[in-house]
Amino acid sequence: MKTVAIVQARIRSERLPGKVLYELGGRPLLAFMFERIRRTKGVDELVLATGDDPANAVLSGLGHDLGVTVFQGSEQDVLARFASSARAADADRVVRLTGDCPFCDPEIIDSLLDLQQRDALDYCGNMLPPTWPDGLDASVFTRDVLEQADAEARLPSEREHVVPWMWTHCSLQGGERFKAANLACPEDLSSERWTIDDPADYLMLRSLVAASGADALIAAGWREILDTMRARPRIGAINAGIERDAGLARSRAQDANGGISR
Repeated sequence: MKTVAIVQARIRSERLPGKVLYELGGRPLLAFMFERIRRTKGVDELVLATGDDPANAVLSGLGHDLGVTVFQGSEQDVLARFASSARAADADRVVRLTGDCPFCDPEIIDSLLDLQQRDALDYCGNMLPPTWPDGLDASVFTRDVLEQADAEARLPSEREHVVPWMWTHCSLQGGERFKAANLACPEDLSSERWTIDDPADYLMLRSLVAASGADALIAAGWREILDTMRARPRIGAINAGIERDAGLARSRAQDANGGISR
């Protein structure tokens, strides 16, 4: 079984354009993230899935420099981009990650992969309900589920954010098509924010790197990062109060205007 981790990223982010190239620990934020993902034991191939806008050429170049597979697909239809990336990589199962989460955790990803394989799940993730810090979100699903989503999903929120259609049809939300499970955090840390969508987020990330050191932070697990945040509460206060999953909320607000023609 081939497991492929697909990281979605593009330059023209609506909220903070170019954020995945912001400097973090002496390297582009996306490079920082891939260094952490490489520590995941259960992933066979890393893919950077970016959009076909010419502005993303710099991301493609970075991906090649980092030694990861690069795929360019639809700029706006991220679900189609994911499905095409998985086909190109001949994936049997997919780990879905987003390029604005530099502290994504290899231990969490491996736990999700183990859970999916042990219980023969169609989908598993750590967001239903959210208990982990914002920025540690991850989903694992089979290639078959991804293909079904790509064929059937129509709503803007389903096409832009990849997994909402799967959520609707999985057992976690009362659906009957897919067997699913959620990996909960040992304690509710959903108020923590370790992602980048806002200038304040970037200031927080840089402050955390300055406090810990880039190399140490790349190797740190989520518990060590949490210890640092709790020892230095002023760091977390920098971006406290920013709405979680604001992009998904905006997409869902557009759903009433109709779906996407395929």
